[in-house]
Amino acid sequence: MPKVIAISNHGTMLGGGEYSFLDLVPRIKDRWNILTVVPHEGDLASRLREKAVRATVIPLPPLRPWLALDILKALAAYSKICLNFRPDLIYANGSRAAVYGGITGRILRTPVIWHCRIATPDIYLDFILSTLMNRIIANSKAAASRFSPMFRSKVRVVYNGIDLEWIRSASVPNPDMVFPHWKVLLSVGRISHSKRHDLVLRAFEHIASMEPNAQLVLAGPPDALDPAWWNHLQRLAVRSVFTERIHWMGHVEDMRPWYRTASVLLMMAENESFGRVVVEAMAFGVPVVAVRSGGVPEIVRDGLDGFLVPPGDIAGIAGAVLKVLRDDELRSRLSASALERAECFPVATYVQGVLRVFEETLEN
Repeated sequence: MPKVIAISNHGTMLGGGEYSFLDLVPRIKDRWNILTVVPHEGDLASRLREKAVRATVIPLPPLRPWLALDILKALAAYSKICLNFRPDLIYANGSRAAVYGGITGRILRTPVIWHCRIATPDIYLDFILSTLMNRIIANSKAAASRFSPMFRSKVRVVYNGIDLEWIRSASVPNPDMVFPHWKVLLSVGRISHSKRHDLVLRAFEHIASMEPNAQLVLAGPPDALDPAWWNHLQRLAVRSVFTERIHWMGHVEDMRPWYRTASVLLMMAENESFGRVVVEAMAFGVPVVAVRSGGVPEIVRDGLDGFLVPPGDIAGIAGAVLKVLRDDELRSRLSASALERAECFPVATYVQGVLRVFEETLEN
């Protein structure tokens, strides 16, 4: 059985990349002898161990000159664990993981795969990491396009997948706080600047003035690295004449009840590389209104599963949402199409795609 060390960028901040890591690793442990490495104890390590996956902790210090000693210690720890475990492959889930895994792999002559889940180029790291890697998995064509043509031969596109059976479990209840007459506009994601919740709030002003039953639900924790953005959004919400119809849910462990209740999903991030929550919502038949940017247009077919609007177009966002809310026939058609489209992103296809890259890397 081949061996792989799988390194995660994060240990406590669980976003789409970490959930996809959790979808992948337990499903391959019967075919690969796998050891996971996380930067610190937290939710990710606990969930891996619950799934009978070995998880050990090695820090991933930020790449800063004044942390040179910590960086060297971490590289020594990675070299030691590789010498003991003797992996056939190193799999890095994120850019910082790819730095440490890439250097370790180069020293020990072990092939390394970087799973890139961000579409925004990094002018400092992309060339270095692309040189170190044997293969790069991009979670969309948008993410793949960040790489120079000289490295495109290393890049393989593998879309994230979701567990459709779990998502659609019949036992999922409706949230207690939702009234039958509500038309829930749902936004899901960490409250950080890149997610553009400011556009969501401003568009809701227009929507709420035209649709008295519209309610805005924002699910996701504040970004601990950007408290000023959270404070700015709270000021916008409090100043709104519709503030009582704006609901901040914080971290929600299980989003399925909210997907079941939602009338529309709003995704305003302007360079989202994939959009896992988009597929999850569509699996419940929720029409999507999203920005035509990043990898989302690879999921949402404009006019079929929802609507795509130009970045920053608040009037376009509001108009698309009102169109869905006011036209029952349109909403029913979009919902049926969204359900069908979600079937294109099963977790089994995602896992098989990643495994094909693993096998191809070893063969070469």
